[in-house]
Amino acid sequence: MLNKGTVSNLISATLLVVGLILGFADVEGTVPTLLLSVGMFAFSGGITNSIAVKMLFDKVPGLYGSGVIQARFTEIRREIKKLILEQFFTEAHLRDFLQSRTKDLNLLEFIRSKNGSGNPVEQFVDKQWKKLTNEDVIKPMLAEQVDKILSSPMGGMLSLIGRDTIDGLVSKFVLSFIESMESKVKEEARKVSLDSDSLGFELDEDQIIKKLRTEVSSLLERRLEQLTPKQVKQIMEDVIRNHLGWLVVWGNVFGGLIGFIAPFVNGSI
Repeated sequence: MLNKGTVSNLISATLLVVGLILGFADVEGTVPTLLLSVGMFAFSGGITNSIAVKMLFDKVPGLYGSGVIQARFTEIRREIKKLILEQFFTEAHLRDFLQSRTKDLNLLEFIRSKNGSGNPVEQFVDKQWKKLTNEDVIKPMLAEQVDKILSSPMGGMLSLIGRDTIDGLVSKFVLSFIESMESKVKEEARKVSLDSDSLGFELDEDQIIKKLRTEVSSLLERRLEQLTPKQVKQIMEDVIRNHLGWLVVWGNVFGGLIGFIAPFVNGSI
């Protein structure tokens, strides 16, 4: 598909060819003169701008300064990084963003369980609960407390019941109590909201901003270092080359206007 610059050049070239044909055919009058002048000036303006656009992106043998984008790709990469950091990741912009977004921030939105289902806080509580309340942990603690009771002034009376009986009663009571508490603790875990108010702390904005800018800068540096001159050229072409077609169009237009005026100025008409 022809772009707008090529189309405008073809129109100018057509006017020029028609003007030349009429001139060689010795057709006299205002129209042949204007066609030749408008076509010549318009085509020269358009083709000059087309060459300039070509020189911007590609190296043209014999034309000094052509291929500037590929020749200066290192500076372009550096400017791309500078542009992104200074326009999108300034401290002021990041601070405004954090202040507007962290008020209602719930860290649970960014946490998920390994199996992808269930409340991660509840699963964490469940795992820790089982770890802390299994019999291997509880029974030594109960035995220690029973020893303290038996060595107290009440110990003589309780010893009549028997150590094994006391161990069994205390263990049964405590383990039953822990089991009944488990469902309540998990229920409360499901209601947990990991926002700053519930957790009782505030995010350190200065550290977040500093770390974020450092990480973005490092990420850009690594990615831009991977860009070759050809890739830099392609990026620039994707962004601006289509719009540069208007330079060719307006080169034709203004060249044509000058060509239209020129015969009147030099007295050809």
